[in-house]
Amino acid sequence: MWAAFADATSGDSSHRFRFLRPAAPSPEGSVSVDSAALLPPCVFAGHFICPFPTPGNTLPVAVPAGERNRTGR
Repeated sequence: MWAAFADATSGDSSHRFRFLRPAAPSPEGSVSVDSAALLPPCVFAGHFICPFPTPGNTLPVAVPAGERNRTGR
């Protein structure tokens, strides 16, 4: 499972969006999310197409966790 998200740091101290890869839902349906936010593959190579986060996946707060920006881009 993957989740694309943006936050208050997007486009500033982090890429426009990042990915989370949460574990599978528990039998009760809950999902735990850690701070391992990853940069999408399209940051590293132009031949990748990455989905933008849906409007509901844009957080109004800063998430200072995970990969932030690729140096030199």
